[in-house]
Amino acid sequence: MKTKLLYIIGLWGCLSLMSCGDDDHLSPSDLDGDWYVLTDSEDPLDHLRYTVYETYGIPIFYNDTIGRQDRGVDNAGVPIIYYEILNPNYSIESSTEYAQYELSDNPEAITVGVEFIRDEIFPRLVSPKLYPRSFLLVKTLTLNAASTTASYRHEESTYRGMMTSCVSQVEEIAGMTDAEIKRMACRVAAEEYTTYLMENASSLLEAFLNVCRAEVTSVNLYALSLTTSSTPPYVANLEEYGFLSYDKETTYNPSRSQVKTVGERADVLDYVTEILTDDDDTFEAKYGSYEYVMKKYELMKTVMERLKTVLE
Repeated sequence: MKTKLLYIIGLWGCLSLMSCGDDDHLSPSDLDGDWYVLTDSEDPLDHLRYTVYETYGIPIFYNDTIGRQDRGVDNAGVPIIYYEILNPNYSIESSTEYAQYELSDNPEAITVGVEFIRDEIFPRLVSPKLYPRSFLLVKTLTLNAASTTASYRHEESTYRGMMTSCVSQVEEIAGMTDAEIKRMACRVAAEEYTTYLMENASSLLEAFLNVCRAEVTSVNLYALSLTTSSTPPYVANLEEYGFLSYDKETTYNPSRSQVKTVGERADVLDYVTEILTDDDDTFEAKYGSYEYVMKKYELMKTVMERLKTVLE
């Protein structure tokens, strides 16, 4: 028995030495590059993107194919070409196509889009912790794209994914007024703040979310279908319940008194957008008669102040 034990120990030791020897000769496969690194270019548009990347470390793309790599040949001698594709829908948990987009082929419009992100978006993000992995400029952006009902799909100006944040309407930016540009910039920036709040600082949102979770009524109002017979009942103005919008991915039928409220993330996004817009007078003129809207507005102000203090 003792001899057998010594033999096993000796064999294990030899295997360990062989393993260590193999490790000494390991080297990178070079199959995976860093696709998010930009290099300078003589092309004016790509040079502009590079200058923004140099400053902020975040690439701006206008093509969803962001890399190409030759990987030798297969057994039949056919070249193996790998393409790295930006996928706004990429998720560890799901592969559903939620965001659908159309790319732009207009260099002038894309140049304006890059300048928009440089001049309007990055200055509104007070910390690199808020930055997405990349930005993708697109012509159009449709959310809830997998829906079989066309009326449930809706156009948006921005969408935050794990691989990239889409910024839409790139061909329309040049024709926007200053007020429209500011509004869009606040919405894009709000996507980044909302993502950070929901994922990393959710405790800051408790008082804000509790207004619609429990304060307005004893029923949690988030993502709730309202009709005349529901509890609580349908109201013509969701502002009475503290909401600034309705769930665009479901049916809104005022003639039948039917609507669904937004979920928590969409509600946070709506209010963060308003806080970034920083126009108390206009907001109060529009919503001043709605008690819960005004309360949530003040609560979100506090949230953003506390968050910026932490991030800065």
